[in-house]
Amino acid sequence: MAAHTSFGVGGAAELYLEPRTAAAMVAAVRALRAADMATVVLGRGTNVLVSDLGVKGAVVCSYPGLSRLEVSGSRVVVAAGVLLGRVCHAAADAGLSGMEAMAGIPGTLGGALFMNAGANGTTIGDLVEAAAVVGPDGETHHVRADEMAFGYRSSNLCEKGWWVIEATLSLASGCTEKVHEKAYGALQQRCAKQPVASPSAGSIFKRPPGDYAGRIVEEVGAKGLRVGGAEISGKHANFIVNVGGATAADVLALIHEAQRRAYEQFGVKLEPEVCMVGEGFGEG
Repeated sequence: MAAHTSFGVGGAAELYLEPRTAAAMVAAVRALRAADMATVVLGRGTNVLVSDLGVKGAVVCSYPGLSRLEVSGSRVVVAAGVLLGRVCHAAADAGLSGMEAMAGIPGTLGGALFMNAGANGTTIGDLVEAAAVVGPDGETHHVRADEMAFGYRSSNLCEKGWWVIEATLSLASGCTEKVHEKAYGALQQRCAKQPVASPSAGSIFKRPPGDYAGRIVEEVGAKGLRVGGAEISGKHANFIVNVGGATAADVLALIHEAQRRAYEQFGVKLEPEVCMVGEGFGEG
């Protein structure tokens, strides 16, 4: 799975599928559930840490196969495998505002809905009107935004057993030039503050109430700490980067060490934002 995650780590999946159409995605769901095979759904693999022992069962990737993107008035219909950057550009070209703050987030629409991705006070859940999902029964259902229970870096998609096929975003009319400028500004800010040139999974920890995870990790002296080929970024302490040959065990060791120091020094329990997938992961 190292080839299918932004971290560049992870063992083999028992079965790996890349459906190229919505119909193929539905067929995959039905077949895997009929076979009672454990299944993990990924987009571009940007917010996950896959175990060195791999994944027992199937991994289904919506990226790059599910690629539909259509603009109609103030609405944008986006398939699960579409990168958020492409959505930002398409919306800006159409003079639609709302996605600018998420410029530079490397994941897909499906992954963004799963964790309610966002930046600078805006989340994807704020923009979703409805979504088409495949349910546990193998049938396609249309659900409203309020049925997905969006919260801080969370939704109920996993709990409900819903796999996103596509979603409709409701955006606001704006000036094309100004929307592009705002999106570019957000992208510049992200590049200046985050280690975007290094393999990572994005932010490692969720924001603690009233504070920032990166500030805490830096304050406890963990910034720049290295285990094997993994390092807590010297540019932004809420990122762990693969500096070469990192394993999932290396990354997990850094996560646990940062958590330990934060709790011992400040009594803060840092909660991982990154999703841990595969065999052998225990509680940190």
